[in-house]
Amino acid sequence: MAEAAALDAIYAASNHLLDAQMKLKTGEDTFAEHEEQFKVVVDKAKVGPKTKTLALQLLPKYLGHYPSQADAALDILIDLFEEGEAYRMKAIESFKHIASSATAAVISKLVGVLAQMLLSENDKEVVVVTEALCTALEQDVLATTTALLELMTTEASVRGKAVEFLAAELCPKATKLLKGNTEAQNAVATQIKKLMGTASTAEVSLFMKILFSMEVFQSGEEGANELLGIVTNTIDLTADFDASEANADRVLALLRSARLMFNHGASPIKVMSYVSKKVLPKYDDLTATQQTALLKVIAEISPHMRGGTCREFLTAVYPTMLALMPEESTEETKLNYTSIECLLYAFHQTASRVPGFLHPLCGIKINTGQPENKIDEDFTAKLADLNKRLDVTKKQSSDFVQKLKQVQQKLQQTKPTTDDEKKDLSTKQQACQTSLRTCNHVVVLSTNLKKTPPSFMADKEAQTLSWRMGGTQTGGPKAGQKRGRDGGGQQQGGRGGGGGG
Repeated sequence: MAEAAALDAIYAASNHLLDAQMKLKTGEDTFAEHEEQFKVVVDKAKVGPKTKTLALQLLPKYLGHYPSQADAALDILIDLFEEGEAYRMKAIESFKHIASSATAAVISKLVGVLAQMLLSENDKEVVVVTEALCTALEQDVLATTTALLELMTTEASVRGKAVEFLAAELCPKATKLLKGNTEAQNAVATQIKKLMGTASTAEVSLFMKILFSMEVFQSGEEGANELLGIVTNTIDLTADFDASEANADRVLALLRSARLMFNHGASPIKVMSYVSKKVLPKYDDLTATQQTALLKVIAEISPHMRGGTCREFLTAVYPTMLALMPEESTEETKLNYTSIECLLYAFHQTASRVPGFLHPLCGIKINTGQPENKIDEDFTAKLADLNKRLDVTKKQSSDFVQKLKQVQQKLQQTKPTTDDEKKDLSTKQQACQTSLRTCNHVVVLSTNLKKTPPSFMADKEAQTLSWRMGGTQTGGPKAGQKRGRDGGGQQQGGRGGGGGG
């Protein structure tokens, strides 16, 4: 009897709500007059099986008109979701319906519920929950994204799933969804700033992609410097560098992001001072993969360095460059060509800007009339040591080029038959071609550095780094871009990591 009475009450209330829906189509909004009827549906929803089924139909349909009832209605739908299989999927589908028309306040609450449901082990449920979140994202990008980011600061259990969702669903659409919405951009940026201090490597990459998509950070040098501020605050440039694998990966991700900001006019002074003073001294503490990654990002930042930053950098990096370039060539000599390419490239870029500093550093005498030349002092031993290492590097690289050409010729004669064989051949050919580019670049860099005076390959004279061939030019800023202001291969074995030759 109780369920029958409850059903009658719900049906009566639904008639009033349906009438309001019909009037809305003609432009007359009378939903406010029927909030008590909506409350009847909420109050009677859990009386019995039939009222529960009816509530699953009515609550999602009309909840958007009654945000003050959102908590109670969502609680009922969550209870029904947890009650059993008979209601579980319908409850999830109801969330998607709610998201399509809900207010920001309702969506914020709904996102908290859906994020928890992403932890479900039922793949079908996760698919529908993801669809509901996507609907919420399209309906209100501000409410949805900020709610997810807020959850990440308080709910460790859902953080990973939230990152996966944002990476898959927000990043590809961020430019479109956030375009023209300054309020959303600023709110999302604020939440990201709160998370950056504890962000993992994957999260750093995700957050920076979202920030890069925002118009508020696309105002040339000003926007680039604001973004750079987020990075530098995250790293803490005053603290010692923690070379543990996880932290080093995180710092490398931040450096890669900073590089993009330098391309748009941000100053590299603070970041590169940190790299020179804190990171490079712990180069040997990094994994081989991290060493190569560090040298790659340094090479790509080097065109933007100037003045004192160049001096500080050259002082810090020169010992590493010498360590990777042996004094003599033997059958056991193995070079990491990718790392050497990075170091020689960065040396050419930065040395060309402070030529008078080179004499005491490595013996290269270029008289600029400045006291730093120390022109009357004898540094010929340093120059002899550098030239000896350049000769060995050039010879090793040239010899390896010949070997690679032989490998390339053999690969060209290979006749694969299966798809797997064709894929394997293509991979080998690409690796061989990249190695050739790397080694040829090392030969040219070594040759030009040994000239008297050196023929620096910097700015317009720089070649593209081998792993960027066919992609982004790294010799200097592109036409129309500002240069960053500065205050005034492959491995055959051995140190430094890198691909196999």
